[in-house]
Amino acid sequence: MVNGPLIPGLREFDGPKRQIPRVVWWAVVLVVASGLAIVLAGVFASSGPMRGLGLVSEGLQPVAYRPTTSEQALQVALALPPEGLCRQDTVDVSTTEDESFVRVTATRTSARSGACAATGSSGDRMWVDVQLAAPLGERRVVASTDSEALPRDTSAGLG
Repeated sequence: MVNGPLIPGLREFDGPKRQIPRVVWWAVVLVVASGLAIVLAGVFASSGPMRGLGLVSEGLQPVAYRPTTSEQALQVALALPPEGLCRQDTVDVSTTEDESFVRVTATRTSARSGACAATGSSGDRMWVDVQLAAPLGERRVVASTDSEALPRDTSAGLG
């Protein structure tokens, strides 16, 4: 009785080795190259599904506040950066509220690689509306970066 292959050195069930067709390899290379192009376009052009990778955020300094006609809203003045703002920049102002303080945080989000004509100059202010969860009342408005109280601007006549 023979135990093992019929021909020494050759296994009975070995068949010819099948190779992956070249078309499959080219398709894989094409898919990887397309994905890389989409990621790079999102990073450098700040567009498409990867837009967030091409954006950079920096803090803006709140310098004053003023009341509005609504008790649950106020306007916050932000000092513009020396280079100004671009038209496509996004300015976000958020607040954290407790019983005695309203802390204001402001950020500017802009394209990492974009050069643009600035819309403001150094020393300018930009007023942004902010909604509060509760009426301002006697609470103090402070900048969250240094916890300094913001001065109240009465130029709007709502003193």
